[in-house]
Amino acid sequence: MNRAWNERAARRLPTALLLSFLGLTTAVACRKPPPDELVYTGRGLGPGGAQPPDSGGPQPSGSSGGGGAPPATSTGSGATGDATVASTTAATTGAGGGEPVGGDVCAPVPVDGGPFSKAKLLAAAADCALNRACEFEAQARALNERASALARDPGEPSAAAARDAWLAAMRVWQEAEIFRFGPAASSTQPGGQDLRDQIYAWPLVSRCKVEEQIVSRAYAQPSFSSSLINARGLAAFEYLVFHVGADNACSQFSPINASGTWAALGAGDLAQRKADYAAAAAADVLARAGALARAWAPEAGSFREKLTQAGRGSPVYATEQDALNAVSDAMFYIEKELKDWKLGRPLGFTEDCTTPTCPEALESRFAQASTAHLRANLNGFRRLFQGCGEGGQGVGFDDWLREVGSADLADRMLAALSGAQAAVDSLDVPLEQALATDRARVEAVYNAVKALTDLLKTEFVTTLNLELPQSSEGDND
Repeated sequence: MNRAWNERAARRLPTALLLSFLGLTTAVACRKPPPDELVYTGRGLGPGGAQPPDSGGPQPSGSSGGGGAPPATSTGSGATGDATVASTTAATTGAGGGEPVGGDVCAPVPVDGGPFSKAKLLAAAADCALNRACEFEAQARALNERASALARDPGEPSAAAARDAWLAAMRVWQEAEIFRFGPAASSTQPGGQDLRDQIYAWPLVSRCKVEEQIVSRAYAQPSFSSSLINARGLAAFEYLVFHVGADNACSQFSPINASGTWAALGAGDLAQRKADYAAAAAADVLARAGALARAWAPEAGSFREKLTQAGRGSPVYATEQDALNAVSDAMFYIEKELKDWKLGRPLGFTEDCTTPTCPEALESRFAQASTAHLRANLNGFRRLFQGCGEGGQGVGFDDWLREVGSADLADRMLAALSGAQAAVDSLDVPLEQALATDRARVEAVYNAVKALTDLLKTEFVTTLNLELPQSSEGDND
């Protein structure tokens, strides 16, 4: 879908939900203004007059290049050559069908300890993206199995197993959110295939649309996989398996309420339809997960090859710098989606929240897993910035900063990242509860993330002569 429209629509969604819950808007003057933002003011040389960095060395034949869409990539490899290709080929065998992949089957990301080069950084991003896609497909396969069992027997034991499988899948997916370049990106971006939105369309989510399709049984039609994304994917699955009430969020004018078709559903029928819908959603997610894993597979023509060959015949990236800009754009997921949407909107820091807080804008209200999602997002960012191996080992953007003489900035960004992670870990109650009972604690998380994103938007992009993503240009909120 068009990225600009997507962002505008996503901004409108919480307001629409708010109006449906409250039926009115309150004065904007009631809102607490967000903390001042620091913003990048143009490309330039790094602190101390450092020269724009070059590749730092020869480009090995297996090096990789960046992807092409906002948010995300986790790195930590950088190793190249036949050994890497052989190990990761095993990791993607069966993607989208056949033998399961993931877990012990997904090869760990290789860790390169040699001298830094841009080519190694791009290879690390590619290998980490491949690893996250492989791990997610394994979780999607487990989710599909649990959802199928729930449809066969929609009782509490099966429902509990389906909920656990969703939580496990989301832990991996929320890390993969940071890899929104290449096949996961919007089709308006280089190499994009819209796979992220097909798997998880948040914040474009419509509970009412899901409920209308429960009544119409649209989930059982062959056209379901091409239906609107706001009633499919992981977000729809969350509502279907975590919300146990018999109410619906549609207005009185919706056909399911005006005609009485929702009220006519008995408890048993409603439970069975939700279970069948969840099974259909899980099957669709698995198909998309397989497509994502196959797209990254280390073989001729895969996106991994397109990324690693940036500037050397890649049909997607004419230059290595184009790829690096695409991968660095991905890191801004924590600035826009995490800070502004997942925290700023519920806190009332955005124009589309016209009350002191907007709890309906929280990401995961039914599962109350919003805190876990924040934690996984920051883990994904660390994989990209520091390295995808255990304990942050491997090639990351921090290594590039050190290569150009900006070790202090690398250290400050790592400290800010650790501070943001500690702030999230300090939430001893779900974010959904903390917003109502301990707003100051939630604001502390916002401010801790902001300390990192302020560095990202200013010194980071300037020092490495990178471009600011379009979504962040002119962002002074």
